[in-house]
Amino acid sequence: MQKETKKHIKRLRGLTLVELILVVGTIAIVAGALVGLVGNSYEDWELGSNRSTLLQDGQAVIEQMVRILRQAQAFSAVSSPNDTAGYITFTDVDGQSKEFRLDNSTNELKYGEPGDISALTGSVSQLEFTCFDVDANSLAAPVQVGSIQSVGIETTLTDGTNSFTLSGRAFLHKDFQSVVINELMYNPSGGGSDAPKEWVELYNSGDSIIDTNGWSINGDTLISHSQFGDGSTAIPAGGYAVITAATTNVYTELVTNGGFEAVNISSWIRNPSSSWSRTTGDAHGGTRKLESTATGATSVYQQITVPSSGFNSCLFLFWEKTTATASQTQITVTIRSDPNQIGYSGQMHSDWTCHTMDVTAYAGQTVDVYFSTNKTGSGSLFLDDISVATSYVGINAIRLSSGDGQIGNGLSDNGDTVAITDGSATVDSVTYDDAWGGDGDGTSLARIDPLNNIS
Repeated sequence: MQKETKKHIKRLRGLTLVELILVVGTIAIVAGALVGLVGNSYEDWELGSNRSTLLQDGQAVIEQMVRILRQAQAFSAVSSPNDTAGYITFTDVDGQSKEFRLDNSTNELKYGEPGDISALTGSVSQLEFTCFDVDANSLAAPVQVGSIQSVGIETTLTDGTNSFTLSGRAFLHKDFQSVVINELMYNPSGGGSDAPKEWVELYNSGDSIIDTNGWSINGDTLISHSQFGDGSTAIPAGGYAVITAATTNVYTELVTNGGFEAVNISSWIRNPSSSWSRTTGDAHGGTRKLESTATGATSVYQQITVPSSGFNSCLFLFWEKTTATASQTQITVTIRSDPNQIGYSGQMHSDWTCHTMDVTAYAGQTVDVYFSTNKTGSGSLFLDDISVATSYVGINAIRLSSGDGQIGNGLSDNGDTVAITDGSATVDSVTYDDAWGGDGDGTSLARIDPLNNIS
């Protein structure tokens, strides 16, 4: 009998409740970890993106500021070096007034025309400007804007999480000439036509000589004036130039018969007495001059007293000319109480030529000024327009003229604009008003601070 084999079939069973709870808990833990990881990764990505954007914005605005400031033509105002809410106002390459400024209320760095500026970038908490002169020395407050040759920029950007401090420096393309209109006499006292009495003073605040050859005032070309500064057009470093009409005296003459127009020249002591005489025709100033035709040593002198105060400088000026051979016409001017201090020595010229001597050191003294010659041949020696003059300007100055008999076509008594140009661009300009003063009362208008453009 066959045995029937019993097949056992094992039945599958489900998870118990405990097992199910354990599985679900494990999945939740793993899912939570994954969500946190993804969330952290997103936050890190977002922080990195914000950080990168903030850094890029900061670098872009620094580069833009440096690029614009490098082309600046002049500066008119700048914040103190330690001012964290900085600003700088300047003339751009197109001659327009522009400004960079931090708006503390919005934390925006703004740029544009003063009074009409717009945001370049936000999230700026600090903006500082440090200015440097031509020798790379930092300029302390208050900054003399005329001395700025480079500008350091430092800005801090922050968005509450990220913070960057970025810096740059703009080295100016323009080599500033540092010449400004420092003072002007627009309506002198005395009545009548005052154009020949007007004058304008320039000041060179730089460390090098500035040659004004080719410059103009209100369209009139400046020319050298040989009766002050010995015919130079170059303003010394830290020096001045006085622009006048060709006939204007910016000084007070102490020797009033230096034009030899007066009949009596007995105040001049001549040795020998017959060697110098007053003659007419072909004079430098007026119609009369002092002439010597003698051969051999001759001299002529006058005693002068230099005031003790009330002036900045005292100059001895004279014009000379000769018809004799140049090698025979040596002339020496000596101050005979120093003792024998030679003020000038050289050959005379075939056309009227001016020479100057500084006698400021003799303030309060009486001195004899000698002209000595030693002509060996024929011909005449001439002297004219001899002046000893005190001046309100220092020796460190030159005199210029506008070439049209007046200053800039004549300065208006009510108000006007005076502009100095260098042949291609405006160096400086001043617009004045008679309400400021100097309106026919004998006084002039002067800048309070020529380096900061404040009048």
